[in-house]
Amino acid sequence: MKSSLRNGERLNRRRNIPILMLAYHYPPVVASGCARIKRFVDNLPLFGYDPLVVTVENGKQPAASDGEMVYRARQFVYDKVALLDALVRKSFQQFGVNYNFRLFDRLLLFPDNAVGFVPGAVAKGMDVYRTSAYGLIYVTCKPFSTALAAVSLKKKLNLPLVVDFRDPYAYDYHEKIPPYYYFMKKMVERYVLKHTDCLIVNTKGGEELYKAHYNNMNITTITNGFDYRSISSVVRNDRMIISHVGHLYGLQRDPERLFAAMAKMKDCRILFRSIGDTYKGIMGKAARFGIEDMIEITGNVPHEQALAHIQASDVLFLSQLAYFDRHFSISIANKSYEYLETGKPVIADLPEGDNADLFRTYSSNSYVITDKDPEKIHHALKDVYEKWSSGNLKPQINPAFIDRFNGQALTQQLAEVFDFVLNGINR
Repeated sequence: MKSSLRNGERLNRRRNIPILMLAYHYPPVVASGCARIKRFVDNLPLFGYDPLVVTVENGKQPAASDGEMVYRARQFVYDKVALLDALVRKSFQQFGVNYNFRLFDRLLLFPDNAVGFVPGAVAKGMDVYRTSAYGLIYVTCKPFSTALAAVSLKKKLNLPLVVDFRDPYAYDYHEKIPPYYYFMKKMVERYVLKHTDCLIVNTKGGEELYKAHYNNMNITTITNGFDYRSISSVVRNDRMIISHVGHLYGLQRDPERLFAAMAKMKDCRILFRSIGDTYKGIMGKAARFGIEDMIEITGNVPHEQALAHIQASDVLFLSQLAYFDRHFSISIANKSYEYLETGKPVIADLPEGDNADLFRTYSSNSYVITDKDPEKIHHALKDVYEKWSSGNLKPQINPAFIDRFNGQALTQQLAEVFDFVLNGINR
C-alpha cells in the first residue's frame, strides 16, 4: 500500500497527529505481541504521529512508571467459568470418557477470555479523547476482544480504524474447533472487519488468506522485525551452546528430533539451553534420550536478557507447528527476526511456509528442515558442530535483512498506512 501523502507533507505538519493505540499486551508484560506494539509506539513520533496507548490495568506495575501517554483500563475477570467446564469434564471422566469440554468457556468468554477488558477499554478511550482528541484508532490483536472495543470507539467517535492481526482469528487453523464455534468466530470477525478502514497482517501468507475472504478490503502486510542491533562478536564457549528463546507451549513446539540427534552425539561438547520456558516435560524428554547433562533450562527473563542469551549462543534452534490439517504455515515466529539479526546459524525445524521462506531468503548459514526425515537434523547438528570445533562457525549477517526489518523501517510502513487512511477519510 502506497501512502497518499508525500513525506514532505508529513514532516511539514505544525504538530504530530495524536492517535489511539489499543493493545491488551503491553510492557512490562512479557508476551509475544509486546515487541511489535512497543516498536511502533517508540518510533511513530518520528513519522508524524503521537501514540496514546490504552492497555489493561496491571496491579504489579505502578501507574507512574508508564509515562504520560499510557493509560490502563480495568478488566473484569470471569475466573469461575473455567470451574463449570472442569465440573463437566469430571462428570465425563466418571464414566470413563476423556473429553476436553469447553462449552461454557467458549460461550461465556466470547470471543476470548479478555472480553472483560472491553468495557474498561471503551470508557478509558473516551476519557482520553476528551483530553487529547485523537484522529485515528489503531488496535492490535490478539486477544481479539480488543477489536470489539476499537469498533465501539469508532462508532461513538466516527473515526477511522486500523486493525492489526498478529495472527489470523476466524481462519486460525492451529486449533481444531467445533463447527458452531468456527461459525461464531467468523461472524464476529466479519462484524469487526466491516467497520475496519484498513487491515494489517504480518505475513504475505496472511495477506493472501484474508484477501481471499475479504477481497474488497484494504489489506496490507507489515511484518515483525527487530529493534536492537547486537554487538557482533565471535563467541567461544566451552561447549557449543544451542539456544531456544521463547515458549515451547507445553512441548507442542517439540525439540524431540534435535534431542534424538544430540543423543547420537553424547561424546560431543553440546549444551541445549531453553530460555523462557520452564515446562517440566522438557527434562523428562531429555531423560528419555539420556541427555539430561546436555540440557539447561532458564526461566522467563526480560527481553534484553533474552537477547543477551541469543548473542552468547553459538547456534539457535527454532521449532514450529504446521496447521492441524495442513503441511504448511503462514505464521512467522517473532524470534525468527531476532535470530536472523545476529547472523548466527539456526537449526530450523519447520513446516513449509512463510517462516521457512524467510530463512531461505535471508540466512545462508542456517539449516531449514521441512520434511519428516529425522536424519536431516542429525546431519545439520553434526555439520555445525564440526564448524564450531574447527573455529569456523562465524556469524553471517545479511545487510538486506537489516535494511528491511529494522524497527524504524517497519514503523514508517505503519505511518504510511495511517497517511493513506486519513487522506481517504478527509478527501
